[in-house]
Amino acid sequence: MSDAPALLQIHVEVPRKAVVLVEAVFNGLSVDGEPPVVMSFEITGDRLWGVDAVLEGAADFGALRARLDETLGTLGMAPLELSVTELPPVDWVAESLKHHKPVRAGRFHVHGSHHERPARDRWSIRIDAGMAFGTGQHETTAGCLLALDSLARTVRVANPLDVGTGSGILAMAMAKAWPCRVLASDIDAEAIRVARENAADNGVGGRLDLVAATGLRHAEIRARAPYDLICANILARPLVDLAGGLGAALRPGGRLILSGFLRHQEAGVFAAYRNRGLRLLRRFPVGDWVTLMVGKG
Repeated sequence: MSDAPALLQIHVEVPRKAVVLVEAVFNGLSVDGEPPVVMSFEITGDRLWGVDAVLEGAADFGALRARLDETLGTLGMAPLELSVTELPPVDWVAESLKHHKPVRAGRFHVHGSHHERPARDRWSIRIDAGMAFGTGQHETTAGCLLALDSLARTVRVANPLDVGTGSGILAMAMAKAWPCRVLASDIDAEAIRVARENAADNGVGGRLDLVAATGLRHAEIRARAPYDLICANILARPLVDLAGGLGAALRPGGRLILSGFLRHQEAGVFAAYRNRGLRLLRRFPVGDWVTLMVGKG
């Protein structure tokens, strides 16, 4: 009998608006420091999506259920059934690729290595499934990419920052759009490792500087301020909490791209930045989610 730990699949089914929140809960799981593989896929359009986490070994499922109930409660949703299944030895990363379609947002084209390469007039970003830090499928990522594409048509950027970089998609997008160095941070050191590998695979590793940090609390982030562009695709509450710090880190005339919140959370998020003197420049609604571009001065 094998001594290898069991491979477990955790599965929930939620409306599309809840997908990113459930992914965030699943992303917090780890067994012996190893993160799960997280994947999301359409079941019946906007009405129902599946979110799976695959990990080796046992997790605290009671705590997981409580965290899911609390998170879904912010959307007014009742507790959902959580299923846990022991899986046979199958290449589940390869299986998950079947559910990931290319994402086209402006001139950006986010795709897996199993997809055809985009046309030459597109900025190609290749991300494969397999880690719990995002493959570009969610509306928040698309909204940020649309905002970056719009900005790149008219504005030169020399000193950008990506807060909460995850797999590094938005930091790589900045490096594709402007010939500059990009500083990117994430609270998760494993995300930084994955983002560094992705950047190297996409030919921009030499221009991405990656640091593990909570919010803006890192010496490198402080040393390189003020920034002419900051992108923060996280969640509503952290965005509100960071409003003062992000506003102070932005130079006069700079732009701040905010995402990771639902339409009904937009007013509260923007109010935190308006109260610190930033003005709304443009909205990028995608599905139930909104990306805001705000400016300083």
